[in-house]
Amino acid sequence: MFRRARLETQFILIASMVVMLLMAGLAIWTTRSIEQAVLRGAGSVGTGYLRTFVGPMLGEDEIRAGRASIRLEKQLDLVVSHGVLHRHIAQLKIWNPDGTLFYSSSSGDTAEGEGELFAELGRAFAGEVVVSSTAEPKHFYSGDEIDQGLIEIYAPLVEDEEGTVRLVGEFYENPGFLLAEMAQAWWRTTLYVLAFSLPLLGLLYCIVRRGSLVIDRQHLAMWDGLRRALELAKQNERLRYDAESTRREAGKLNEKVLDQIGWELHDGPIQTLTLIGLSLSDLVANQGQAAEIRIASSSLKDLDTLTRDVLEEIRDLSGGLILPELEGLSLKEAIMLAVQRHRDLTGHPVGVHGDLPDLSINHLNICVYRFVQEALINAHHHARGNRRQVRYKTRAGNLLISVTDTGDARPTQSKAKKRLHLGTITQRKRIRAFGGKLRVRRGKNGTMVFARLPLDNDRFEPGP
Repeated sequence: MFRRARLETQFILIASMVVMLLMAGLAIWTTRSIEQAVLRGAGSVGTGYLRTFVGPMLGEDEIRAGRASIRLEKQLDLVVSHGVLHRHIAQLKIWNPDGTLFYSSSSGDTAEGEGELFAELGRAFAGEVVVSSTAEPKHFYSGDEIDQGLIEIYAPLVEDEEGTVRLVGEFYENPGFLLAEMAQAWWRTTLYVLAFSLPLLGLLYCIVRRGSLVIDRQHLAMWDGLRRALELAKQNERLRYDAESTRREAGKLNEKVLDQIGWELHDGPIQTLTLIGLSLSDLVANQGQAAEIRIASSSLKDLDTLTRDVLEEIRDLSGGLILPELEGLSLKEAIMLAVQRHRDLTGHPVGVHGDLPDLSINHLNICVYRFVQEALINAHHHARGNRRQVRYKTRAGNLLISVTDTGDARPTQSKAKKRLHLGTITQRKRIRAFGGKLRVRRGKNGTMVFARLPLDNDRFEPGP
């Protein structure tokens, strides 16, 4: 779940944890530092009080005896319980150099004084002020001293002229004021860290959020680019498949067109030429070895008629195979040329309606010419008695052309209809190759063939 969170969320969580840990560490370090400073201050103050108020009470005789007299014990008890030291010192003990007690304000210290010189006491006799706690066992403590966790301070109390410490004072202080100081220091340190950390976290969060938004935008752009790349890959695959399919269809159509041309030549002109050859062969056989051949006028007329028919059929086939001279013509002139050739071949009138700007788009001239030519030829083959019309116009950057035949004539059962409708298949492929669409609508009184071809404005050439 954490890995799925946003970058700025991950950052603020981790940064907050780091800051909290640093804040806790800083607070602990500050508290310990203040604790050490307060303890050292308390030791110095307590040592001053002892030397000022307790030191002058100690006589040379008691010091040599290593034990406070009854009178001195009463005076020290009075000072500890009711004197000036009462507000700062909870208990007071005075130690001899051999580790025995010289004086103790606690009535439960009868078991002490067996001559054990522990480490803190040894450091104090060496002239050092030592601060410790009753929580750490060093000698005998009463139950209250251990439970209260009092602060104990060992300080040199009496020194001789040579600086040798003769007595060490040990006094206990209540830690309440120290705990209050440490708590106050901890809260103050925490507030300071928060005061500095929150603006820093806020600034860093803004920076990281800005970077996270940039990364999100780049991530979305990357996925969008990947999606588009996949779509383009699919589109390229479809185009490759269409191109391969078109190539195969083109090969099949070429074979069919060649078959149809051979069929037309075989069934038409070749048959007629065969008939002419047979007639001429008969004439030659009838005349024998004569130097001159006499032909009846009727036979000669028949031969002339057959020869003209053959030439007409070959001329018709050649007119359908050879492309017209379309170079430099406008779209309108290409349409009119197809209509005029149809009129010349069939003798059937064709109505033309429409208006086009004077545009010359060479790569569309052949397509437009073949579309009009094929549609008119189909109308002539299937419904010779119907009226034929060609309409054209431009709309929204597209060229719209329709060829219609209307009337009462029904489609004829000719050889052309029985053969493969190569014209429609070729036209559909040709129109689709230019990005257009072909539609055929058949009704009770005729047929309409409609084509829409896009006009590429970048390829417009002004007409002549």
